[in-house]
Order: sequence, then structure tokens, then C-alpha cells
Amino acid sequence: MDNKIKTTVNFVVEEDVFKERSTPEQTMYMCVILQALLDATKPTYKGEPETSILERDRAKAWFFASVGVTSEDFKIVCDYANIDYNYMREFAFKVLKSGEVEYTRKRINAVLGH
Repeated sequence: MDNKIKTTVNFVVEEDVFKERSTPEQTMYMCVILQALLDATKPTYKGEPETSILERDRAKAWFFASVGVTSEDFKIVCDYANIDYNYMREFAFKVLKSGEVEYTRKRINAVLGH
């Protein structure tokens, strides 16, 4: 996670944005966030199982819920990752609304080692 994660959404996530993640636990929680972003951006395809659609929708809801347990869980994970939850929501929104989802997914997969 020491490398910069760039998207062509004109949005750059740099090390200093993550407020000095120095523990393995913080890195793990950042990986949870990035995996959720992968889940939210998973491409649709004809005949995909209902469970895939449901999981994609749940991942999106996790980023954008404004009240309730889902919202609190998101804030807690961001706090444990030492990243501002509003910044992460904005980032997720820009990724989902950009035309660069495939590129961003490749970059996240590279960072996560998939």
C-alpha cells in the first residue's frame, strides 16, 4: 500500500491522504475497503446469479448508506484504516460514476495482489 493508487478520474489517492497508516491492522482495513470497491464495481453480465447482483448492491450500499448500522460499520472500518470516511465515499462515487471502472479495478487488484 505504499505506492500511489491513481485513477484517471482526476482523483489521486496518495500516502499522506491515509494519514500515515503504519500498522498491519490499518493496512488490513484498507484492503477491506478496496475489496468492497472491487465488489461494488464488478461488471454485470447476462445470466449472472442473483447472489452476484445482491453482493454488488450490498457493496454499493456499504459505501453510500447515510444512517443505520451499515453506515456506522463503514465509518468504523474507515477509522480503523485511518482514512476519512467522507473522502472514501467521494472516491468510491467518482470511481463508480467514471468511465474508468475497468482501469481502476486493475489498479486495485494490483495493489491487493490478486
